[in-house]
Amino acid sequence: MPMKILVLFFSQSGQLKEILENIVKDFKDKAEIDFSEIQLVQPFPFPWTANTFFDAMPECVLQIPSPLIPMPQVRQKAYDLIILGYQPWFLSPSNPINSFLKSEWAEVLRDTPVVTVIGSRNMWLNAQEKVKADLARLQAKHVGNIVLEDKHANIVSTLTIIRWLFKGQKRASGVLPDAGVSETDITEAQRFGRPIWECLEQGALNELQEKLLLYNAVNLRPDLIILEKRGISQFPKWARKARSKGEPGDPERAKVIKRFQYLLIVAIFVLSPITNLIAKIQTGLKLKKLLQEVEYFKSVQFSINRL
Repeated sequence: MPMKILVLFFSQSGQLKEILENIVKDFKDKAEIDFSEIQLVQPFPFPWTANTFFDAMPECVLQIPSPLIPMPQVRQKAYDLIILGYQPWFLSPSNPINSFLKSEWAEVLRDTPVVTVIGSRNMWLNAQEKVKADLARLQAKHVGNIVLEDKHANIVSTLTIIRWLFKGQKRASGVLPDAGVSETDITEAQRFGRPIWECLEQGALNELQEKLLLYNAVNLRPDLIILEKRGISQFPKWARKARSKGEPGDPERAKVIKRFQYLLIVAIFVLSPITNLIAKIQTGLKLKKLLQEVEYFKSVQFSINRL
């Protein structure tokens, strides 16, 4: 009997689906592979408007699920491996992924080996810790993690993601490069298929993350840990404040969301050079401890309140 693999994902632009297709390319003829897309009953728009994008923040950060289109197909087989592809939104798992993990359909993950695949701009640690917590709650066996990021400088990647989110334009324009994960990195994600298949076939999935790291599955600069810790200290405060004013679209809530939007823009475009410098100084002072944290975040271990 061929190995049965389920690929679960949410992808507005199609980028993450392409990454996942490349990862399984080398063993797609050896295994029985099912792709299943996570879809909301009321999907978010793409391209977004600024109002709808920032108004998605509270539920995303507070992990409040939205109704999903039923997914009975994921219960039709017993899978040998599940690959879960997702994106961070506002330093948390995207609303559709969180909604899936909180749904009845997430029971498919129970007692099953899971490889997470993250498509990210640059910060993914808090999102991954929240996903790890859900995987632990579901008693899934988290055996691997792969992270693909936009490798451009922070300001550049911010400008290109804004162009992509609000205009639907991924390709380079003017002085700005392509948005998102590079085409080269998307194509080269195929290299992760070999260790995944070998460990699955040999019954050695407990060794998978160590092997994936040999293929550069996770690259993490120590200063990003400091920057992300600083970021996640503010997001929940604004999320709770917005939720206290009403549901998405409520005029009173919109006032809070607008203030959050302005604060985020200032933080990225005005304060980020200062915060980046401070983070680099702190990295030098705390390097030994940060290197230990890097090893943790590159692994599939899970400790509560690590960030």
